[in-house]
Amino acid sequence: MMTRTTITSVNHDNQDDLVQTKTLFRRYSKGPIMFNGCSPAGDLIIIENISPKKYYDLAGWYIERQTDNFPMLRYIIKNQFIIPPSTTVELWSSIAEPDPVPPESQDQQQQSFVSVKTKILTWNKARQWSITRLFDHTGRQRAIFSHRTLSSSDNENE
Repeated sequence: MMTRTTITSVNHDNQDDLVQTKTLFRRYSKGPIMFNGCSPAGDLIIIENISPKKYYDLAGWYIERQTDNFPMLRYIIKNQFIIPPSTTVELWSSIAEPDPVPPESQDQQQQSFVSVKTKILTWNKARQWSITRLFDHTGRQRAIFSHRTLSSSDNENE
């Protein structure tokens, strides 16, 4: 499953000096456990179980995140970490403030939401690019989420 999302934003601080950027987000998964988002600011990683029936225990799984500003970070999921079917798990860094999911959003999406404040200080900020990978307990890669921000000069070179 490959998803590509493009977001275009413009810097309006100085009308004489407009900078247009394009951010590409890509995700890929092998199976129903996948990334639904990874904050470039380093606050949050979102994992989803899109299976309508199967529970998954992620004990021993790990997340590796590389960014343009920091060395690779590895986060190991310990103990029992069972994700029920059709559930989204938000993994917040310890310095971030989680945004509560309103109950009406959960009802509309027929999806369960779990918010976890991890002991990890930050998922590492990324300015131009990041690659976040999820591995199972055997070390097999199960999901990838990447982002790349291009300036208008980079866009012309593509």
